[in-house]
Formats: sequence, C-alpha cells, structure tokens
Amino acid sequence: MDIRLVIFDVDGTLTKHSSVWWRLHEQFETTVEGKLYYNQYFAGEITYDEWADLDAGLWKGRTLEEVMKVVMSTQLAPGAKEVIQTLKDHGLTTAILSGGLDVMANDIGRRVGIDYVLTNILRHEDGILTGGVDNLVAWGGKADVVHQISKHFEIPLEKTAFVGDGRNDMSVFKVVGLSIAYNPEDQDVADAANVVVREDDLRGILPHVISEFQL
Repeated sequence: MDIRLVIFDVDGTLTKHSSVWWRLHEQFETTVEGKLYYNQYFAGEITYDEWADLDAGLWKGRTLEEVMKVVMSTQLAPGAKEVIQTLKDHGLTTAILSGGLDVMANDIGRRVGIDYVLTNILRHEDGILTGGVDNLVAWGGKADVVHQISKHFEIPLEKTAFVGDGRNDMSVFKVVGLSIAYNPEDQDVADAANVVVREDDLRGILPHVISEFQL
C-alpha cells in the first residue's frame, strides 16, 4: 500500500497519558462536574458542543500557566520522535487529528516534529481562560474533518494512514486507506482497525507503513 500521509491521535498514542480534558479536570479539581457532563453526553442528554462548553466553562478564570503545567508534564510515547523522523526520512507527511485541545496538541506536535495539527482551541485572553472553546473536532467526529488534512496536503484518504487508540478514533478508521490501532483501549477499537500494534514503542507501526521495515 502506497501510504503518503500518516495522521496521529495524541492522547494515548503520541503520549503516555489519558485525555487532556480529564487531566485538566484533575488539575482544577473539577472531576465531579466533569464526570457528570461526560455521562450526560453519552446518555444523549447534551450535544458535544454543549459538553465541551460546559467543561471549558468550569475553568473560566484559571490561568494559562496552570494549563501549561499539565502540558509540560506530558510524557511522549516511547519512540514518538523517532517514528516521526523516520516517516519524514522516507518522504511521508505527518499530521495530528485530536479531539483534545490546541495547548496540548500543538506542543506535542512541536516536540516530535509533526507537519500539521487539527484540534479544538481552548480560548484565553491575557493569560486567563475565558471559559470558551472552539469545537473543531467532536468526540467520534474525526471522520467528518479528516478531509481537511487530506485537502491541505492534496493527498487522498486512500493513501492516508491513521494511528489511534480510542473509541473516538473508530469513525476515522473507516475512511482512511490504513487504520492502525496502537495499544487499543478495548477490543472494539482493535476490531475496527486494519492493523493492531501492541507494543511499548510507537516504532512498532513502521513495518505496516513503510515496506522496507517489513520482515
């Protein structure tokens, strides 16, 4: 398969950590409210936009500095930098498509050398969170926006691979040429992917993307 573009999830894929949304709830001690909104969304009681706005609203008035403490403490997945460099060395383009937040995705993208980032935008002014968020990537809605990355690079989805670990990645698995579940969070995610990689190092995906790495 002639893969020319590889798109990555962030939380649990390029990093060793869970959702940045939940980690901010822990930072700001809003986990009780966060769990309530989570349950309301999955019960169909609120929309994704309402869920995101309610979550971000809990953090209004907190400082960007506090957010960056979470961002800067985030550990990369083993092999993350190396796999991105190897892909680039072989002429492939890389991107992030995340249902997380720009403060995290942009930082991780910078650390590993990603070419393009598409994610949600946490609003702040003068270093203070406004309580607003621009919702660009809905939970489970990655398939609705992945074409923006494809169009940006003029690379068709059939020549695109997506690497992710969660249920919110399953929709995009269906529309790309190659879907890779990296240490999937459950069996449904594994079953939805073309390839499952269960390794402690992200470089385990390379044989499935670049032919010369195949045994």
